[in-house]
Amino acid sequence: MVDTDTRSPARGDASSTGRVADAEATLGRAATRAATRAATRASARPRRPSRPRRRPVDVASTVLLSVVGLVGAVCLLWIAVSTVLGLSLVVVLTGSMSPTVPAGGAVVTRAVAAAEVRPGDVVTVPRPGFEVPVTHRVVSTTAVPGDAAARSLVLRGDANDSDDRDPYVVRDARLVVASAPGLGFVLTTMSTPPARGLAVAVVGAAIVLAFWPTRRDARRRG
Repeated sequence: MVDTDTRSPARGDASSTGRVADAEATLGRAATRAATRAATRASARPRRPSRPRRRPVDVASTVLLSVVGLVGAVCLLWIAVSTVLGLSLVVVLTGSMSPTVPAGGAVVTRAVAAAEVRPGDVVTVPRPGFEVPVTHRVVSTTAVPGDAAARSLVLRGDANDSDDRDPYVVRDARLVVASAPGLGFVLTTMSTPPARGLAVAVVGAAIVLAFWPTRRDARRRG
């Protein structure tokens, strides 16, 4: 009869189970320590203060001041450039120079002596009997006897089929150096009383908003 020892396998299973339990406990402790370290590091990091939401009045103030500042800068730049170079703006009311300068456009002109004007140039000269000058293209120039500085200019609009009825005798003229379609309508509209009143109101609102207390100022005072 052969004796069989059935206790050895039981001891082997128990030891294996114990080792697995020890390994799981070790892994659990390691995971706990890692989580604790991560939480400690996260809590130690300084939090960035959240940016406060801007009030509508602050946004409106920024936009309005930016627009007024841009318009003011453009106006100052034009004043400086026009003063140095002797430039001026002339509004074209009719379509006689279309398509070069359509009705409602504006031209930038520079003062020149009549002797410098050449055929093909576009010039602005006074129109006898009218308050508004004429801006047309030069067809021909002729010297005036007895006046070396004067010239007799024959002009024609680009959209016209014939020359202007009478020549223009001038000693100086304004030479067109640039044009902008539609700018004349804008300038004409801005010169009306309602537009001027609106401009004054906008500038006044910009000044008020410039000194309006912001949320940051309120927090500092608080």
